Amino acid sequence: MKAEIIAVGTEILLGQIVNTNAAYLSQYLTNLGFDIYHQEVVGDNEERLLKVLDEASQRSDLVVVCGGLGPTEDDLTKQTVAKYVGKSLVYDEEALAHVIDFFKYSKKPMTENNKQQALTIEGAKTIQNNAGLACGLLYKKERTHYLLLPGPPSEMKAMAENGVTPLLKEILPNHTKLVSRYLRFIGIGESRLVTDLKELIDNQTNPTIAPYAKSNEVMLRITAKCESEEQGSQMLDVMEKEIKQLVGEYFYGYGENLTMEEVVVSLLKEKQQTLTVVEGLTGGLCQNRLTDIPGSSSVYPGGFITYSTKSKADLLGISVEELESKGVYNQQTVEQLAIQGSNQMETDYALAIIGIAGPTNEEDQPVGTLYLALKTPTKVLSETMIINRERDYIRDGAVKHAFNLLRKHLE
Repeated sequence: MKAEIIAVGTEILLGQIVNTNAAYLSQYLTNLGFDIYHQEVVGDNEERLLKVLDEASQRSDLVVVCGGLGPTEDDLTKQTVAKYVGKSLVYDEEALAHVIDFFKYSKKPMTENNKQQALTIEGAKTIQNNAGLACGLLYKKERTHYLLLPGPPSEMKAMAENGVTPLLKEILPNHTKLVSRYLRFIGIGESRLVTDLKELIDNQTNPTIAPYAKSNEVMLRITAKCESEEQGSQMLDVMEKEIKQLVGEYFYGYGENLTMEEVVVSLLKEKQQTLTVVEGLTGGLCQNRLTDIPGSSSVYPGGFITYSTKSKADLLGISVEELESKGVYNQQTVEQLAIQGSNQMETDYALAIIGIAGPTNEEDQPVGTLYLALKTPTKVLSETMIINRERDYIRDGAVKHAFNLLRKHLE
């Protein structure tokens, strides 16, 4: 069955609030088995909403209208949908009692227009609102179902999860499941990844492949339609194997919200080894991400922020003049910082990060030049790269690529 979403609200249309409801509802409906082909945003205007409803009704089996159920004059959704389907609005007694009780127990005066939130379309299935006041409803005319939901995200989500799901499962009994897996990659851009996977993407049917560009990394979501979790997992295993044969060298982990720092902390815990960090241009960003992870203190005792040339010279035990004469931004300096950091903190590993985040070039080297080093128990590894982007993107990339240097060694 085809479904589409209409968000009602001039504030959404003007960009004054972000339409997070559409993202939630798209995923929610897809997981129930509906096909989503259209989304619309319309202001608080009856004529335009009627036009949008007419267009939606001609192409979709389920039209979800979100927002405009409140008590004010610009809340026109129920009235407009009722007009469109040719039905009257009536009070739902349970919803009305809920509104009255709210004002009674909160000791606030209830104006007459608040009762509007308890209106439902004659013949509709009313959906009670346990997180707010405005009830929702589901109404069917001919082949099209109209689902009206409140606009506040907390109310909409609570209603969807508690009252709507059983109703939609009656409309669309669905014995198939959607099983997804998220693969994360670093060291390759989205365009290159898509190019390398072009044949797989062009020929995808089931499972499907969806790329997502992230800051300094790329994520792939692979999704299988299946009858069981086990079957879906097997289908995804086959697809994942084909993907890794093409771009596996850039893969670093699984999960929609996985971070590189979580990967390295987990590996260090597994091996019972410790890490320190020496940061220049990132100014504590790397260490902040490490210490955000609960339990990271077992592998990370502390580190250094050597933001200025003097602080780098102090850690290295040399004069500023000597450091400047050799040049600050080079592999020798970053490797020596990693060695000194490891020695002083007595850790198994040390990461050092220096470079030029801007706004100007330094030592005849362009903004975005990065030097990374990893001191291991037996050797020192280093990498040089240029990230030609804005300052925050450069700093984020420096941290992620440093962690990735450690990850590749630990694995």
